[in-house]
Amino acid sequence: MTETAQQPTQTQPTAVIALGPADVWRIVRKRIWLIIACFVLFGLGGTGGVIAWFYVKPLYTAQGLVQVEPGQRQTGVALTAGYQEQIPTPLFDAYLESQVMAIKNNRVLRNALDALKGKQTMFGGANPSFVLRKKLVVSHIPNSQNIVVQLTGPDGEQLRDIVREVLTQYIEQLEAGQAQTDADRQQELRVERDDLRRQLDDLARGLARYRDESAITVADERGSEQMARLNELVRQLTVTQAALAETSAAWEQFQELRKQAEETGDLSPILMAFPDVTEGLRRDQTVIGLRRQLSMVEQNLQGVQQRFGEQHDQVRRLSVQLQAARNDLEAQQSEILNQLVQQQEAVLQNRYSQARVLEADLQTRVGEARAAAISVAKLTAEYRAREQKYQRVQEMLNTVEDGLERMRINSAISRANIQVVSWPDVPVEPSEPRPILYSFAAILFSLAMGMGLSLLIELMDTRLRTPAQVVRQVGVPVLASVPDLSEDDRLSLQTNLALVSQSVPESLIAEAFRQLRTSLLFASDRPIKSILISSVSPGDGKSTVAANLAITTARSGRRVLLIESNFRRPTLARAFDVPDGVGLSNVLVGLNTASEAIQATAIENLDLLVAGLPPPSPAELLGSPSMRRLVTEMADRYDQILIDGAPMLIVADNHLLVDNVDGVVLVYQADRNTRGMATRAARQVLSLRGQLFGAVLNHVRATKGGYFRESFDAYYDYAGNPRQSAPAAAAAMPAARPIVRDEPPPAGPDDADA
Repeated sequence: MTETAQQPTQTQPTAVIALGPADVWRIVRKRIWLIIACFVLFGLGGTGGVIAWFYVKPLYTAQGLVQVEPGQRQTGVALTAGYQEQIPTPLFDAYLESQVMAIKNNRVLRNALDALKGKQTMFGGANPSFVLRKKLVVSHIPNSQNIVVQLTGPDGEQLRDIVREVLTQYIEQLEAGQAQTDADRQQELRVERDDLRRQLDDLARGLARYRDESAITVADERGSEQMARLNELVRQLTVTQAALAETSAAWEQFQELRKQAEETGDLSPILMAFPDVTEGLRRDQTVIGLRRQLSMVEQNLQGVQQRFGEQHDQVRRLSVQLQAARNDLEAQQSEILNQLVQQQEAVLQNRYSQARVLEADLQTRVGEARAAAISVAKLTAEYRAREQKYQRVQEMLNTVEDGLERMRINSAISRANIQVVSWPDVPVEPSEPRPILYSFAAILFSLAMGMGLSLLIELMDTRLRTPAQVVRQVGVPVLASVPDLSEDDRLSLQTNLALVSQSVPESLIAEAFRQLRTSLLFASDRPIKSILISSVSPGDGKSTVAANLAITTARSGRRVLLIESNFRRPTLARAFDVPDGVGLSNVLVGLNTASEAIQATAIENLDLLVAGLPPPSPAELLGSPSMRRLVTEMADRYDQILIDGAPMLIVADNHLLVDNVDGVVLVYQADRNTRGMATRAARQVLSLRGQLFGAVLNHVRATKGGYFRESFDAYYDYAGNPRQSAPAAAAAMPAARPIVRDEPPPAGPDDADA
């Protein structure tokens, strides 16, 4: 690759098939005869048919109107509501729809046709009511209480008679049905009333019998006494249980303290816990007498000690007497204390036993009282339940009797809520067709069909024909548009297109290649030194574009080297009439140097490096380092290097060559390449990390609504070139050796021929 580094990879081309106003106008101009044909066939033909229909066999419509008033009839008789109660709007709409179906009922239609037998000829055959049902239009008018009944046909009088008879049969069947419905409902209510009366009598007898058998009045009084007695017994039981808990705790405490006293020999804990024992000891008369005697001995001893001293015999006798009194007191206290403890134990045990007996007795009495109260309550509850059931049946009987009475009154004084407010007349004006509307619709339909077919054909045709299609549908900028040779009457059909920029430089085709040269000057921010020219498929004209671009660039004063890298189908040697023995393949394999292989052409500043002998593996040869070095060296020697490559989608020869050049120019052939092929070729270049400068649309034809129709005369008139005849233009061209191939191409004409 040259010093002008490769540009950043472009985004993938995106096809956009939307059509703008200019495209639509171009399609209209292009398909004008198809639109005119549709207009004549469907527009004028349809208008003529509508007019003939209007005068030959028009259709008339007979119409009747039925009004439905909201009221009780829609939901049946309300047994507990007022007579004039209205129904909700959604329910009324549903009722209207049900009446629409009732009018189209098969029995109504069959009876109407039977009544008109011999008077109408529109509906006959095996199943006339079915045909009438399909023809009869019955619909509810929105936001109203009306139902419209319409019938369309060629005979106005018969239409009137049929619609009138259908409405008559509908009203008669409606009234008969309502009367039968009222009778059926009254009979149902009578049966329900009689059944409720029997139930009420049975309940009344059963209630009286139960009241007599259970003495329910006395049971009420007994129930109150039983509840009071039960409450008192429960209160006593609660008190007894509390006392039992207290005595049980005292008994258990005494047993525990007694056990401790026996182990330690100390009765003081019992005396502290049970003051009654201490109080009994304090009140004992024997203990009181011993304490008094002990007190007297102590007083005598103190008096004698004060009088005679400690060593006196009397003092000693009193001391012994005092000790004996003390021993007697302690012995007596111990004996009495044991007796009191035993008495306390007996008292506590007796209290505990009595409390348990009393509790058991009260629990038995409470159970008996509760059972008696429950029995009385059950009797009372059963009686109340029977009494409530009797009252419910009585209320239901009253409701049914009231509803039956209301239904009888309603049947007697009410009128039908459905009536015919507009009977059909014989139609005067035809209802079908409507000439102005139908003719206008036929014309619009024909134009729409013509436009639709034109757009459909255009969208289904994926071939590229104009630069706008390349830009919009492929997403690739168009560098130049080369017109087809047959469109320029100033050039001969034998013109060598490969050298047209040299032989006929004043032609519009040559001007297109000069436009390509100019577009490439602005295709990149950096100077472009090397360009690969490729195409979608063989025969698209890439060799012609490469040769003419080289010629126009050389004529601008820049030194140009045109390299032919298409080893499979070389054409430039024949186009420029130079030898083809030594070429690019010789240079890449090292058989010859570039200076030996490059040939000068008859065009100033333009040198040519032909393909040379075909190698066995062109793709590897073009992707070799030798090719990269060749392009780099030639970029230093020449101002512009143009490489005529192989088709992009056919072979892989260009895949490794794309990275060695500054950018790629794709050649699309108008009216041959499809947008899918063109898009794949552009994406192929970008996927190889190549810079895609744009596309050249070749062989653009000046079809109607297309390009170059007016461009030829405008170009030649502006340029001031004389109109040269085709033979003179051909004579002015340099001779070109005809292109002859050793074997025919497999897919399309050769590029030079294009």
